Amino acid sequence: MRQQRIFFVVFFAVVALAAIIIVQPFLTYIVLAAILTYALFPVYNAINRRIRRPSISSSIAILIALLLMVLPAFFLVSELVQQVSGAYTSFQEETLQRAADYLSGLTGNRVDFQAMLTSGIDQLRRSIAGLAPDILGSITEVALGIVIMFFVMFYGFREGEVFIARVRALLPLDAGLKQSLFYELRTITQAVLYGQVMTALIQGTLGSIGLLIFGISNWLFWGAIMTIMAFLPVLGTPIIWVPAAVGQILDGNTVSGVGLLIYGSILVINVDNVIRPRLVSGRTKVHPLLILIGVLGGLKIFGFIGMLLGPLILALLVACIRFYEEAYLPTANLR
Repeated sequence: MRQQRIFFVVFFAVVALAAIIIVQPFLTYIVLAAILTYALFPVYNAINRRIRRPSISSSIAILIALLLMVLPAFFLVSELVQQVSGAYTSFQEETLQRAADYLSGLTGNRVDFQAMLTSGIDQLRRSIAGLAPDILGSITEVALGIVIMFFVMFYGFREGEVFIARVRALLPLDAGLKQSLFYELRTITQAVLYGQVMTALIQGTLGSIGLLIFGISNWLFWGAIMTIMAFLPVLGTPIIWVPAAVGQILDGNTVSGVGLLIYGSILVINVDNVIRPRLVSGRTKVHPLLILIGVLGGLKIFGFIGMLLGPLILALLVACIRFYEEAYLPTANLR
């Protein structure tokens, strides 16, 4: 009996490793499909309640994702990559030189801020430019990836609840612990996707539109930076649009600069005050530090999809630790 168990474990590990190797080339598309399926599952449910045809409902939900998310995302990423070099050059020639001169003056030229800032911005430029192979890649790879993504979404909508129930049944936990664990995982996933990532995307989008309206060049590039900066609990998006507005005013474009300041103060900043509370109302809050590290680490390791996957993984880890404390370390709650 023991030999059979050892054989099964080894065999299972080998098969699992082979499966991971097979799936790895399309892992980004599979993860993206899982995230889109989760985010759009309420839409699928609403459609299916009306027409009572799961296959048709899945197809309609996928069409919505294609029109509203997938196609615009591919266009924006390709456009973003084209703007990276121009934004980097203009920033290096103008703003970077001024900032380096000012900081060097404060320290009596003892620190070479020019080299430090140049290195940091160049690293950021390479990181954003590196998104292109992840999203665009070769035409054949992208076509296959999209097909796989839509198939995963199709069956995810139709059979996702059955799959989750199957996984839940296989877990060697008491019924009460299973319910608590899945509740933690569900609420933390909703908090990350809707309360953090979605809010950052909305702020970055509004910021990009503002930069475009008020004549800031490379507006899409700086909008992408604002999306990342939106995860910062103190600085946030103003670190981009405020200097841009001040630069417009200093260059003599007073109306444009003042307009951008008003636009950012009314629309971009208030996303935190108006939209975020509605998205996370009644859901678990996630520490901003986890979100920030998750976004930056996810971008570095997983590429574009890491912006969603990184914060989610860290938040789920914290949820699992909290679940373990509550379920198996009852004395920890007494401290």
